Amino acid sequence: MTQKRISHLLIAAGALACAGVLVLAGVYAPALAGEALEANAEVPGIRGLYWMGLIGVWAVAALFLLALAEFFFVCVRIGKEQSFCTENVKSLKRIALYMALCGALWIGAIFAPSFFFHILMGPVWIFFLLFSMAHSALALLALGLSRLLARAVDMQQENDLTV
Repeated sequence: MTQKRISHLLIAAGALACAGVLVLAGVYAPALAGEALEANAEVPGIRGLYWMGLIGVWAVAALFLLALAEFFFVCVRIGKEQSFCTENVKSLKRIALYMALCGALWIGAIFAPSFFFHILMGPVWIFFLLFSMAHSALALLALGLSRLLARAVDMQQENDLTV
């Protein structure tokens, strides 16, 4: 399989992830939050929690989309046979940062409702913890790949100087 083909497949996978994030954050989360708001309208502070939750989901989605944009840049460079370049190292570091921020936001989503509104999260916090762990794992993976790629770029530059 050629690098161009791999690049196209990676871009297609990223486009599917992008569509999923847009549907989840743009359609599903507001609908689910609206249903929860109607079901718990008598709970004091629920309106603030509604907007705080939606803004939090949108912030995570925005960070995830920024990471996907960096992923697309890396895929395009792979298709141009520029896999080992410092731009890819920088993109992977930015992806790691965005994913770490997503993980931190999910942790904040566990504690913010009880801190600001004195509302207990119930079993939902388990899902938020899993989301945080997944984003943190992606951050560590991207950071590790950036370190590995940086070493490969250094070795390639040394080989270019030798030749």
